[in-house]
Parts: sequence; C-alpha cells; structure tokens
Amino acid sequence: MDSDIPSTSTKTPAIASAPTQKFAHHVSVPSGEGVKVEKTITIKRPVSEVYAFWNQLENLPKFLRHVQSVRVRDDLHSHWAVKTVGEKILEWDSEIIERRQNEMISWRSIPGADVDNAGSVWFTPTRGSVGTVVRVSLKYAPAAGKAGLITAKLLGRDADSEIEEDLHRLKSLLETGHLPPEPATQKWQRRAVRAARKAAERADASFRQNIGKNPWAYVGSVAALGLIIGFALGWRASRPRPMQLECGCE
Repeated sequence: MDSDIPSTSTKTPAIASAPTQKFAHHVSVPSGEGVKVEKTITIKRPVSEVYAFWNQLENLPKFLRHVQSVRVRDDLHSHWAVKTVGEKILEWDSEIIERRQNEMISWRSIPGADVDNAGSVWFTPTRGSVGTVVRVSLKYAPAAGKAGLITAKLLGRDADSEIEEDLHRLKSLLETGHLPPEPATQKWQRRAVRAARKAAERADASFRQNIGKNPWAYVGSVAALGLIIGFALGWRASRPRPMQLECGCE
C-alpha cells in the first residue's frame, strides 16, 4: 500500500568549488631574464576606492592604453588582449597569485602566453589615509625580442614610460572622473615608435628565419631600423627641453 505522506528526502545541492591556482609552480619570467619595471604614484582617493577599482579587472582597459580587453573567467583567472605594433593583438591568460584586500594584488601569465609577464600592485594609505600610494612592479619578456627592447629604450617609449603615463591616466580618472588629454608631441612620438618597432620586429624575424640562408636580408632590415632610429633620435635632440624649476624647500 502506497503512503500518501510525501517523502522528506531531498538532494543536497551541489556546492560550487572555489577557483584554485592551476599553475602554482609555474614561473612566467625566469630570474635574470626579461625586463623589470617599477613605478609609483599617489592618488588622492582612499585605499578602499582605489583597490576596488583595480580589483575589478574589467576597469583596467579604461586607463591602460594598450589593453584592449580583460575578460574575467573566475576569481583567479582572466584573459587579456593587448593591441601593439601595427594593430597586432597579443593575448594571454593570467592567474592571480595572491590578493590581500586593500593591500595588494599579484599575478602571472600562464603557459602559452604571447607575452610572458608577472607583477604586483601595492596600495598603501598616505598619512591621514586621505590618499593612496600605488606601486606597480612588472616583469615581462619583450614580444619583439632584443631588437624590440633596444629600439623602444632608444626612443623612450618602453614599458617604463608607458606604465608611468598609464598611472597618470588612472590618477586623473579617479580624482576627476576624466582621462587627461594627450599632448600632440606624444602622439607624433608614438607614431614614430610604432614605425621603429615594426622595423625591429622585421629585423628580429629576418634574423631568426634567414640568417643561415641570406644574411644580407638581415643587414638590410637592420639598416632600415637604424635610419628610423636616427631620425627619431635627431628629432628628440632638436626639440626644446622643458625648463627645470628648482625648489629651495627643505
């Protein structure tokens, strides 16, 4: 005889597991390799606000000029797309190594990245907690090899200067709600650097593919690169330098 009493047995709902690090022992950029950049800026906003803005990784393309998109996969993993020379798109997946609320975030790229990179960003309250000191430490392997790195440094448009500008963009965005206008001279210089980096990539690719077959192809690429660098450096040397003001403050 069937009972009319409803069954009290219920299925226990499945609990979604928290995301875990998949590459805990992976080293994105080995010690002694790559390029290291460290920059610091003070933003007149409380730590909680600055940290919360950065921790929402989708916000990063708003002030990181070359970052096209950041797509968050889970609490630890995200996919990055960066636009570089000649509208070329570089992509990688990133994993959060450590996150301390209102203090720091550190990350690394995982195997298969177009650009191996790792870094940390620290958030420290200023005296009186009315502002935040943001310190970024980044290490990466140049996408265009040594030729791209040398060219970028000669022209002053390497990651060091790019990140400094991006942090000033973040400061303006959080303090005023608007991004700062880009000076016309920086636009011209940026175009010159794009052209030089293209030449660097061609020289690097030519060396890797043809050095054993046709060394003159490599020589021609290097010559073209030298002309571009010489022109850009000549322009930089001839333009007027801003007046340096000294402060007698103690």
